[in-house]
Amino acid sequence: MKKKLTILAFKNTSAELLVKGLDFPTVLLPSDKIKDSEIARAEIEKSEIVICFGQKPQIINKICLEMIAKNQGEIIKTNFDIEPLKHLLETNNIIYTESYNPGTSYCNHVYWNSLNYIKAKELNCRFLFIHIPFEKNIDNILALQEKLKIVIKNL
Repeated sequence: MKKKLTILAFKNTSAELLVKGLDFPTVLLPSDKIKDSEIARAEIEKSEIVICFGQKPQIINKICLEMIAKNQGEIIKTNFDIEPLKHLLETNNIIYTESYNPGTSYCNHVYWNSLNYIKAKELNCRFLFIHIPFEKNIDNILALQEKLKIVIKNL
């Protein structure tokens, strides 16, 4: 039987700090493009929902829900049902934006490979990438953890 939810986050980032307090099954990614995607694929096989967290330098006190992944001009949209999540974020006073710029490096790479894998294998797993600010750009990371814990528990 599949686990309902798995959290992924990049090691040694604000994302790792954030997810440590969430109390959900969590796997840390080593920031190695090949290994990151291998780890993500393994978790996709075992989970109904995978949420991956990374950090984005230019955001402050909000999170970015990455709506797409890009690869050489191709785009894959997330298969995650975003509307209930947006409602939960609003209810719990978490400021968010919908982003169509998942970056050009590790975050986008693992996102693209994960969504592409789900699509190619026709798997029943929902995958979403969320960017959070660098630690210095989060006023209260413990408060954000507590709010996200509520949101994720109610997905």
